[in-house]
Amino acid sequence: MENLKPKKNPMDFFMSLGTKVTKGDPVRKMDFDYYFMWIIFLAFTTILFSNLYTFFFVSQQFSSLGWAFVMSGIIWFQYHTLVQFYGMRKMMKLKASEPEPEMKIESVEDMMEEFKNEQ
Repeated sequence: MENLKPKKNPMDFFMSLGTKVTKGDPVRKMDFDYYFMWIIFLAFTTILFSNLYTFFFVSQQFSSLGWAFVMSGIIWFQYHTLVQFYGMRKMMKLKASEPEPEMKIESVEDMMEEFKNEQ
C-alpha cells in the first residue's frame, strides 16, 4: 500500500492561522490585534456616516437613522476597546524592552545564614 498521509482537519488549519501570522510572539499579536481593531473602528465609523448621509441628504428613511444609532453604539464600545488595547500594547512593549531579571539560586547555607542574621 501507499504511504497515506492523514488529511488535515480544516478546523486545525483555521486555528493555526493566528500562530502563523504572529509566529507565537505576544507583542506581534498585540500589534496585530491593535491595528485590526483600528480597521474595524474605522469601518463602523464609515457605515455610521453613510447612514447619516443617507438619512439627511438622500432618502430621509428612518431605517437609516436607526442603523446610525446602532453604529453609534458599536463605535462607543469599539472606542473603549481601542483605549484598552492601546494601554495593553504600551505595557507589553515596555515589558518586552526591559531586560530579564537575573535569577540567583541560593544555596541552603546562604538561606540559613540570612535566617540567622534576621534573629
